[in-house]
Amino acid sequence: MASTYLTLVNNVLRDFNEVELTSSNFGTSRGVQTAVKDYVNRGITDILNSELNWPFTRAEGSVDVIAGKQLYSHASIASTLKYVDYDNMFLRPKNYITNGTYEVSGSASITGWTTVSGSPAASSKFGNTLLLTNAKVTQEISDLIVGRSYIILTQVSGGTLTLDVGTSSGGSQTKSATLTISNANEVAISETTFTATAITHFVSFTEGSGNAAHVKLVELSENVESIPLRYLSYEEYNERFRDRDSRPDSDKFADPEYVYTTYNDEIGLTPIPDTSNRTLEFDYYVSHTDLSGATDTSIIPTRFEPVINARAKYYTHVFRSDVQSAQFSLKEYEDGIKRMRIELLNRKNYVRAV
Repeated sequence: MASTYLTLVNNVLRDFNEVELTSSNFGTSRGVQTAVKDYVNRGITDILNSELNWPFTRAEGSVDVIAGKQLYSHASIASTLKYVDYDNMFLRPKNYITNGTYEVSGSASITGWTTVSGSPAASSKFGNTLLLTNAKVTQEISDLIVGRSYIILTQVSGGTLTLDVGTSSGGSQTKSATLTISNANEVAISETTFTATAITHFVSFTEGSGNAAHVKLVELSENVESIPLRYLSYEEYNERFRDRDSRPDSDKFADPEYVYTTYNDEIGLTPIPDTSNRTLEFDYYVSHTDLSGATDTSIIPTRFEPVINARAKYYTHVFRSDVQSAQFSLKEYEDGIKRMRIELLNRKNYVRAV
């Protein structure tokens, strides 16, 4: 677990034989103590700015594509978004299920599911799951398109379950399927296909035999293909497709093939999406927020915290006009950055046919 802001600051103060801070007086620090607090944050910022793609700053992002909407701002995706990996973007079928992993903030949860009967519960067995024993739950799904084919992907363990799809809460008017488990410790994966007969449907799970059944995963999406997107620079987009996308006709609307970035930190799609049935998924890198409270922790892994310490000591030595010691700390910091690049950024090279 990463060290707290208090610990990082005290590590530097200890090296200078200065009075260390406590959780009670951290907010009222004075003199060199306050300076070291600033230098720890500057050290973290310097480390993060030394490379664009540190793996510990990587995150997964997604945004539901809207028919007719071409541009999606970085801020609407995540306030911490710094840089998007445009080499790893694709459109996957939109998942209409809320909390189909039964996990909220790292803990087992059945948030998003409504009890029809019995006492459904969150469980951590087989991973985070929905536990049903003589119980039934349902979830309302909106914005489906009548006549379109949809797939429900499920993973279940423990006991046999009934999956119902209907136009009323807990109903089975559209589809009913039995999800059978032959061995209580197996994980059964199944696909259930149905055709929407209304805009709103309800997906329900029932266990009626008194056996503990666990739902591990539920996804509901339209039966369409995923689309890998190719990257265009904004200049190339302007040359090849901007004129088409600006015309007042329907030719500009279709399944997107390309992704580009604007100068206003927006993700652009071309052609302009003609449906709202897919989700844009990608990796991105996050920005840094300065530590402020004594218990705050940085995103830099624990084993590299000596690099933060070295950089903060460099600034402290400069503050004290100790040039020689500052040079030693600078060398320690630069050697630490080299080690981080070797461990975190070097990749095994291999040759493949393309």
